[in-house]
Amino acid sequence: MSRPAARAVLFDLDDTLFDHRRSARAALQAVHGAHAPDLDFAEFERHHAAYLEEMHVEVLAGRIGLDDARRERFRRVFLALGVALDAAAVDAVAAAYRTGYTTSRRALDGAAPLLAALRPHARIAIVTNNLLDEQQDKLEYCGLAPLVDVLVASEDVGVAKPDPRIFAIALDRAGVAAAAAVMVGDAWVNDIVGATRAGVRAIWFNPHRAPKPAEPADVPEIHALGPAAAIVPLLLGGA
Repeated sequence: MSRPAARAVLFDLDDTLFDHRRSARAALQAVHGAHAPDLDFAEFERHHAAYLEEMHVEVLAGRIGLDDARRERFRRVFLALGVALDAAAVDAVAAAYRTGYTTSRRALDGAAPLLAALRPHARIAIVTNNLLDEQQDKLEYCGLAPLVDVLVASEDVGVAKPDPRIFAIALDRAGVAAAAAVMVGDAWVNDIVGATRAGVRAIWFNPHRAPKPAEPADVPEIHALGPAAAIVPLLLGGA
């Protein structure tokens, strides 16, 4: 059955439009160089990724604040590598990471031109599992905020991807039915499976060309956000 042309394009934010991976790595390298030069960086990065995911869940659940979560994350990282930090050292490490992250923020290549090319044809909505203020700040800092019509953050609405309800909220705020929308994201379960369950056509942003899971089937993928002239027709669709 054919679908109408998309009147709303839903995007994930981190590692879809915003280069979270780059910012996190740059911040971690700054921390490693200043506070842990004798520790193996690969191990440092591996432990950090694990504890980042753990603490992110706690933050989204409202069980801990963002700043406290950052401090606890690094306390655990160093402890896992055999280093016990006192409170002052934990504060210094957490502050260094935050500074490194915020000063390294940038949009992914092609993000702004793609949004600018889409806006005459469709509403632009961000659907993100994160804190509202944090994501608003990223959009403003990277110059993407003027190109976005709707921002739905899990912390603000009380439900997270892949739950279909967060997509329904985004669609309602955009004033568009599921059949007239498309979701673009890099996380297969959160973005692709979640959108499909909500009745939204999904397109996988797969810049690292990871193997595609079998289900849901027939999901198109893109490996870059540009050139916009090539990506826009795929996103808007219609037949």
